[in-house]
This record gives sequence, structure tokens and C-alpha cells, in this order.
Amino acid sequence: MRRFGVFINHVLLFFAFLGVLFVPFSFRNWHFQSAITQFIFEDIILLTASQFKGVTVANPEITSDSTTLYLLFFILFIVAIIGNTIFSFFKPWNTYKNRIFKIVQLVLTYYLVVILLKYGFDKIFKAQFYLPEPNTLYTPLGMLDKDILYWSTIGASYTYNVLIGLTEIIPALMMLYHKTRNLGLLMLSGVLVHVVFINFGFDISVKLFSSFLLFISLLLLVPSFKRLLHFFVLNMATTLPYLTGKQLITSNLHRFSIKAIIILFLFTESLLPYLKSGHYNDDLVPRNYLHGAYDITEIEANQKEGNRQNLNLKRFFIHRHNYFIFQYQDDTMEDFRLEVDQAENQFLLTSYDGETILLEYSYSESSKILKIWSEELGLVVSGEALAWGDLPLLQPLFHWTVDGVE
Repeated sequence: MRRFGVFINHVLLFFAFLGVLFVPFSFRNWHFQSAITQFIFEDIILLTASQFKGVTVANPEITSDSTTLYLLFFILFIVAIIGNTIFSFFKPWNTYKNRIFKIVQLVLTYYLVVILLKYGFDKIFKAQFYLPEPNTLYTPLGMLDKDILYWSTIGASYTYNVLIGLTEIIPALMMLYHKTRNLGLLMLSGVLVHVVFINFGFDISVKLFSSFLLFISLLLLVPSFKRLLHFFVLNMATTLPYLTGKQLITSNLHRFSIKAIIILFLFTESLLPYLKSGHYNDDLVPRNYLHGAYDITEIEANQKEGNRQNLNLKRFFIHRHNYFIFQYQDDTMEDFRLEVDQAENQFLLTSYDGETILLEYSYSESSKILKIWSEELGLVVSGEALAWGDLPLLQPLFHWTVDGVE
């Protein structure tokens, strides 16, 4: 029974290690990972999908919470079982497997550290939960998807972003030091449980990846589980096992070199982009000078034969990431990819079908009126810039007591 338990533990460690290697993540300095995974596994994934009735792959690209990602995890688990079984017949593997799996545990530890440091600093610098865009602010609450609602609510509070960022950074840093590693893992497991609950509860499309991170953190706690049970439940004195690089690499030079590479990678993934840009709060990053929300003040349209333009316009928006968005009277939205030619005062709008619309524009700084028109469509629309930054959601309100709340 014990041998079977050891075998299962080794399979799970092998599976987690394969996930670290091949599950795509948006690393800043390891961007080729997705291409390698796609090259190796795309055909295998499509073949596997064809063996299951009712499983269809709409897009072969391996993306977050896609069918292909679920199939990738399934394939990696099968590979872990088969690989661990085959390796067990070889004497060198049986001789060195304990050392190998200790190295795997260290790899998994540092993988969690780099992911959590990246997510943590992204929160502190407001790069993950960014300030709600004007089009979101002027969308009725009931028409927002749950994930956008959650994202926008969290993005409205700078203080909360800093605090939740610290709950990820602090345990991640604790995991870098072997004596605080178990405590860091315990704290991190609690944080990841909450993250998984949020992703499932608000239908945020990183359910599978966040569950994988939680799985790794719990897997790394397995060697300490019995002793943690003794301490927290049975109130017994105990000591926790910990793993250090010194136990695996005796050479000080080699150990120092590996640590230097790891620290450099952690630094470039989590902090270097912000140091290079000089922006430490995304809320304050300058936007396009036309960025914002515009209330329709006037519409002129030539009633040409065949002109079927929907004139039930309410507002239009210019998104910071180069999107032009129309809001209609029923509060539905239609967005286009936007290219701005400031020299010619032109907007080029591209729909998701690839159709393009060329608009001329003029903007009055004094009246805050942005006028857009198309001679081809016989349409002229004027919009007045709204003071969207003055909306209550974006005000830094805080009350120690309810007496000051209106």
C-alpha cells in the first residue's frame, strides 16, 4: 500500500513538472513556450479529441480554459503515468529517483514563486485589475458579465489591489527561504483556494490554470501533511521537513550560479517591465488625448435610398487599447478596432468581419465636442465629452463611521 502511495505521489509530481514545462503561460521572457507546446501537442490533442464522442475542438490553439487545454492536461497525466511506469524498470532511475523528485519539488516551488510574484506585482501596479474603461462605467449593471463586473469592481480600488497583491508577494518571498517555505506554502494555499473560488464563482477564464497552481501548492505540502495535522489538530509539538538546494548541489559555485539565474528571472518577470516604463500605477498612465466617453448631442443623416444606418445612438467611446465603441439606446454595444491618423484627422474602424469604415473627425478643446462624419455614409455625429472620471465609483471615498455616509 505504501509503495502504491509513493508511486501515485511520483506520478503527480511528474505530471505537475510536465505542466510547468508545457502549460502555456504569458511569461515575459519565455514566450516561446506556447509555440513549443503547440508544435508538440497540437496533432496529439486533435487525435485525442476525435476519440471522445461529443468533444469538439473549435480552435486548435491552446488557450486558457479551452477544450484543448483540458485535453493537454489529460495527455500530460497519461504521459506521467506511462513514463513513471516505464522508468521504474530501469536501475539508474530507481537509484536516483528520490534525488530527481526532490529537484522536481524545487522546480515546482520556484514556478509558484515566479507566477505569484508576477501576479502580485501586476496587482500592486494596477496592471491586472485596471481602472474600468468608460464604456464599462456607462454600461447598466445588469448587462455586465460577471467576470467584467468583478474585474471592474476590484479595479476601482487602488488600496485593495495593493493589499491582495501583498497576499501573493509575501508568501512567494517566504518560499524562497527554506526555513519559511512551509509557512509560505500554507499561506499561499489559502490564497489560491480563494482565487479558485473567485474564478469559478465569477466565471473567469483561468479556472483550470488557477486550479493547477492550487494543486501544485497542496502537492508540495504532502511531505509535511501528517506533521501539520499533529500540530494544528492534535496540538502536538513537531518539526517540519524542508528541502534546500544544498542537499542536492554540494558545489557552492554551482549553487550560487543557479540562485543568480533564478533571481534574475524573477526580477525580469515581475519588476523589470515597470522599472523600464517608469509607471507604477496604471491608473495614472497617460491615455490617448481622445480617450473617453462622449454623449451624442447631434446626429445628421442623409436619407439616401438604401441607407440603413442604425441612428439610435446614445454614446460612443474611445478605448485606451484602440477600440471605437458605439452604445445604442437599448444600451447594447458595438465595437470596432480603431486606427487613428492624427495627420489626416481620420479614424479607420475595422469590424470583426474585416469590414472597414473611414471616418473624418474634429475635436474642439474648448467645447469638448468630438465630431465624426462619413461622406460615403452621409452621416455626421457630434458627441460631448463626459466627465467619466467624476463618477462616484472612481472617487477615493473612505469612511471610518457611517455618520459621514450620505
